[in-house]
Amino acid sequence: MKNKKYTKALLGMAVVLFSALSYAQQLKDATFLSIDGTDYDAGTFMKFYFKNIDIVQEESQKDIDNYLDLYIDYRLKLQQAYELGLDKKDAHIRDIQNTRSSLSQPFLTDHKVTERLVKEGYKRGLQQVNASHILIKISRGASPTDTLMAWNRIQAIYKELQQGADFGSLARAKSEGPSAGNEGNIGWFGAFVMAYEFETAAYETPVASFSKPIRTDFGYHIVYVNDKRPNPGEVTVAHIMTYDQQGEGEQTAATRIQEIYQQLEEGKSFEELAREFSDDENSAARGGRLNKFGTGGIDETFANAAFELQEKGAYTRPLETKYGWHIIQLLEKHPLKTFEDLENELKDKIQKSPRSRKITEAFTNQLKKQYQIPEKLVLPKKVYNIVNDSLIMSGTYVYDKNQNANTNELFKIRATTYTVSNFLSYVEQKQLKDFTYYADKKEKIDAFYDAFVTEKIISYYDSNLERDNEDFRFLYNEFKEGFLVFDLIETQIWNKADNDSVGQQNYYNRYKDKYAWKRRLDIDLTQSTSKEVAQEVRGMLQEGIPLDSIKARLNVDNTTKVIISSGIVEETYARLPKDFEPQLGVSKVHHSDGDSFYKVIQVNEIIESTLKTIEEARGRVINDFKQELEKNWIEELRKGHQIEVDKEVFQKVKAQIQKQLD
Repeated sequence: MKNKKYTKALLGMAVVLFSALSYAQQLKDATFLSIDGTDYDAGTFMKFYFKNIDIVQEESQKDIDNYLDLYIDYRLKLQQAYELGLDKKDAHIRDIQNTRSSLSQPFLTDHKVTERLVKEGYKRGLQQVNASHILIKISRGASPTDTLMAWNRIQAIYKELQQGADFGSLARAKSEGPSAGNEGNIGWFGAFVMAYEFETAAYETPVASFSKPIRTDFGYHIVYVNDKRPNPGEVTVAHIMTYDQQGEGEQTAATRIQEIYQQLEEGKSFEELAREFSDDENSAARGGRLNKFGTGGIDETFANAAFELQEKGAYTRPLETKYGWHIIQLLEKHPLKTFEDLENELKDKIQKSPRSRKITEAFTNQLKKQYQIPEKLVLPKKVYNIVNDSLIMSGTYVYDKNQNANTNELFKIRATTYTVSNFLSYVEQKQLKDFTYYADKKEKIDAFYDAFVTEKIISYYDSNLERDNEDFRFLYNEFKEGFLVFDLIETQIWNKADNDSVGQQNYYNRYKDKYAWKRRLDIDLTQSTSKEVAQEVRGMLQEGIPLDSIKARLNVDNTTKVIISSGIVEETYARLPKDFEPQLGVSKVHHSDGDSFYKVIQVNEIIESTLKTIEEARGRVINDFKQELEKNWIEELRKGHQIEVDKEVFQKVKAQIQKQLD
């Protein structure tokens, strides 16, 4: 009985939910406005309202009834733009094409995978790993036989490790990587340093244990994690370096670094000593300053010493690395940034790194499902036979346009067919810009075919975004219409106002009282570095000493004690003291908290408020003239048009908007 009640309850909820969704969709699709027989749906109006509500400055425009008037005006402007053929202008078409390209980019990716990789990259970046590995080399495009042999070898090593064999000894004896001589140890590293698969194994394997065999572009690996530690961030340091030149005979670097260290201990400037004595010419000119760095990708001895310094200005004792002898001084520590600060940088890193393939693969697989394309497309053997081995491997392949197989279908996206000819033409062009190493023809053609399929699927989706993606369709139409309205206003208002000198003059004559100077002051504004200097300046002004003589007396020995500026300003001039009361003559010394200067003002003349000439007010007159023209133009726009608002639908729209706002 309970199960029946529960099932009925769920069915009831489902009916309510479906009804609500159905009602919302019906309202979005409903016509609420008609202009000259053209219908406009409620959903688009609501999208416009919510998109613009946060940037509307006037509260009156947030009122839904007032916003409806703006929306009607917008639609009338667009209608006129189309009637004038502005959408056919070459400049407009060019702008739209350029804009579409940038607008489409965020829609051509898998946001969920991107977000996961960004969060994963940040989390991994908080930690560093010290690891060793055993490598059995094999390329991605190796033959099945060679791949199986490499796989069997790594599996045999893995079994030995499981049975208790020493990792370092096996690495030294069997690894094919350059670190084999160091028992496979590759030192400390962080995120975005190693191949993604290798990084994943290192971060997911516990300390003092080894991973299962993994595959990268280099071959099969087993990763052993020696240690993990928090990422200390980055540091900026300076260093003084000495090293013995080859063939010099006498070894002096160690002696010289000790002598320099003694000079430091006696109080000499680190920066000066670096300039004078450091053998690192690149940094010596900067007082020994190096670019900031973390612990990965730099000599470990040097990095450890740098990160051990705690206080700015502290320096190490002389230490030796494989490059020579160093004294390191701490200039600044840079702690790890927050996720919010690093998010965009991480996205950029991912896009430029091989792990971006994860995003592309996920997005392409989504589209394959959408277009009902097999997840793995196999290239027919006939295509391999068509391509000449030596030409494709040397990057000089030219496809034969007359081959019978050219018209054979490879795959299809809805009504669009991609043929052998399409692919071979792609191969001919791609080989010119592809410098990747491939083991043989098959590996290269397979890689090109995967890239071809991905490119064509994404390109097809991109070219049909307006049809297949509602959000992009709205955004793209919004930009297209926005450009048209801008062009229309520029054509009908701004260009006319800018070039109509008679109209400007008539507008000025009607409203000249708006363009008046506030009371103005002819002043000499003096700004002094101290109260004592300001008082001295005040005295000299009262004595009538010329301004140049005042500056000559006070600004001596390359020291500027007073700055003087002269001119006519409005009495509300921002650089005048707040408590300044204009009157002819020399003011008292003015100084406000937080102001670096002490000010004395000499008022030479007080000019009462006067009307500006049209030349003096030209900028404001043109701007106001434009607003008047636009207002009159919009009023004229409404004349002669049949505008109908379905009040019943509009009331529902208002209720829906208010519900979402609440």
